[in-house]
Amino acid sequence: RVIDARPSLGRPLFWAYCSLALVFLCAPILIVVVVSFNSSEFIQFPPRAFSLRWYENYFGSRQWIEPTLLSLRIAFVTMVLSTLLGSAAAIGLTRGRFRGRRALEFFFVSPMVMPTIVLAIGLYLLFARFKLVGQPLALYLAHTVVATPLVIVIVSAALKTTDSAIELAARSLGAGYFRTLWHVTLPTILPSMVSGAAFAFLLSFDEVVLAIFLGGPTTTTLPKRMWESVRYEIDPTLTAISTLLVIVPIVILSGVTVVRRSFAAAAATASRPTDGD
Repeated sequence: RVIDARPSLGRPLFWAYCSLALVFLCAPILIVVVVSFNSSEFIQFPPRAFSLRWYENYFGSRQWIEPTLLSLRIAFVTMVLSTLLGSAAAIGLTRGRFRGRRALEFFFVSPMVMPTIVLAIGLYLLFARFKLVGQPLALYLAHTVVATPLVIVIVSAALKTTDSAIELAARSLGAGYFRTLWHVTLPTILPSMVSGAAFAFLLSFDEVVLAIFLGGPTTTTLPKRMWESVRYEIDPTLTAISTLLVIVPIVILSGVTVVRRSFAAAAATASRPTDGD
């Protein structure tokens, strides 16, 4: 049997392609991060001198901090509402057995596949009748509509990989439906609920199209304020904000990873047999 000892070119070419793709995707982000420490009045790369000027301008300016606080408030409310509604819908769609379940599931996740501009126009026409355009309530409701399908998909995936026999065993031992839900189902899918809540928060905090249509002239979120700044002026403060918007998702998703690993470790410890077993 003859063994070909020549090195294969497939693996080096694969890694070279992956490296080029990684550089192509990350290079613009790294450039923005470097430019955010520029001391010049204009956006230029490479920077002539490094400074924290634009970070100080962001944290010391009301025209940036107020939209940021509004975006955080809207994102938090959206996270809570979408997590509660999405988790409840996922449990009903996954564990329920009723006619029309597939159609109802498609209806719930339809905002995810619908273009945001179409959804924004439809919600604008709806909220305009109730005079909600320009009110924070309009953004609470609109962002919840967009973020809830994401929670449904994440929690449903966790429920489909969970053995439902555990819930049936709890019911057969005398536990009622709500007691089984609270003590068996929810602890099992809690890591997925945390992940869904994190993604809902990030989706709401970064949403700009709905803010443009529904925010009106008085309700301005941070993404909308950034869009207006790009449209009417070139403010280097945008580079500092963009850098922070890159760091925030990394921190949140890293925290979610730590939480999921802690839950997995706790579950593995609980399922490990003791010496007396």
